[in-house]
Amino acid sequence: MAQRVYASKNPYTHELLETYEFTSPEELENTINASQLAFQSFSKLSFQARAEKIRLLGSLIRERKNHLARLMTIEMGKPITHSISEILKCAECCDYYAENAEKLLHPITYDLPDGRSYVRFEPVGPLLVIMPFNFPYWTPFKAVVPHLMSGNTIILKHDENMPQVSAAIDQITTDAGLEHEFKSVRLTIEQIGQVIADKRVQGVHITGSVRAGRSVAEIAGRNLKKCVLELGGSDPFIVLRDCNIKNAAKSAVIRRLNACGQVCIAPKRFIIEEPVYDEFYHELIQELENWKFGDPLNEATKLGPLAREDILTNIAGQVERSVNMGAQVVYGGRVLSSTQLEPTVMINITQDMPVMKEETFGPVFPLYKVGSVEEAIEVANNTEYGLGATIYTVDVQRAEEEIIPKIQAGMIFINDVTKSLVPVPFGGIKNSGLGRELGEIGIREFTVMKTVFVKS
Repeated sequence: MAQRVYASKNPYTHELLETYEFTSPEELENTINASQLAFQSFSKLSFQARAEKIRLLGSLIRERKNHLARLMTIEMGKPITHSISEILKCAECCDYYAENAEKLLHPITYDLPDGRSYVRFEPVGPLLVIMPFNFPYWTPFKAVVPHLMSGNTIILKHDENMPQVSAAIDQITTDAGLEHEFKSVRLTIEQIGQVIADKRVQGVHITGSVRAGRSVAEIAGRNLKKCVLELGGSDPFIVLRDCNIKNAAKSAVIRRLNACGQVCIAPKRFIIEEPVYDEFYHELIQELENWKFGDPLNEATKLGPLAREDILTNIAGQVERSVNMGAQVVYGGRVLSSTQLEPTVMINITQDMPVMKEETFGPVFPLYKVGSVEEAIEVANNTEYGLGATIYTVDVQRAEEEIIPKIQAGMIFINDVTKSLVPVPFGGIKNSGLGRELGEIGIREFTVMKTVFVKS
């Protein structure tokens, strides 16, 4: 019997809830074969027929939101009210792509002097989708729903910490009539490589670390498979001297402490112009006073634990190494349990410190003072990542015309925090990944773009 390594553990109570075996070689073979057979019929359905299943999926998600949210909360620690919001966003995603996929994949036409030409978009086949723990429903659904609507079938490898969530996703998609069009499996690293290399599997979509993305891309490249990589981030949060400081500080806290800071697109480096640095600092501290740890199943709780003990070990180590290099912790910073680090505000920051150079997956706020917009841009770009960026300013025109063209990021938000929006392409540059999710670009990522020419 296979070693039982997929563990469902409550990060708040530290209770081991359940363990699961890896998918056996026989089960995996049956899953891939069933996915390929399902593709042959599913890809031939009309958009309307596929949309019926996706609309039903959205309805089932809403009906079961409390059950689904509770599983998320007990497996990764997200406060229950945040979990419910995530569930409802998944249902919104289903509704949007059921309604709009046909329009998003409508052929592109070209007028030519000697005929007409157009590009049509056709599905490619079974896809392997590898997903993380931090948004255990949203990350799979935002990746999967557009690809299902384009006619592909899905094999999901979810995070090893989320087996109950993974099973719930498998069940709800089956109940929506997608039993073989969508299937969840529990794979070893070796099995992941085997699935990517399998000739029946036509592409791979991963949300995860840079290291994992590189490994997946290497195997996909050797086998000439399309891949979409949504990887890490160290997003700059730029506060200019003319902005509403109170709004900026409130937004910074809300977004940074979402999922206890375990968000790839959360603001992680706070770059503040000198004239408003002190004011932003004080407003930030005041906002943080409203965020305390509690039982994530309690609706009043705003801040839950980190999902795993190793995540706390890593983020606490980054803070400690930065302090050893001269940084100062001016708020919080205490380790309260093996999965709880107090929201931590740090000053006297230099760009070579871990809290500025590395991705920080936890509730840490390094504050970096700059003397000008030009310096803010330089600091913002001084990272291997390029996922998102936030700019707070009253002068929106200046931001759009002079600052945004110089920021190295796939997504830039003005006077709001970076986030994923159901109709809008999502993704980064540099070590933050390749390709896009969502929107008309995301839904086309795993399609064959077939050019047709008809001579007049």
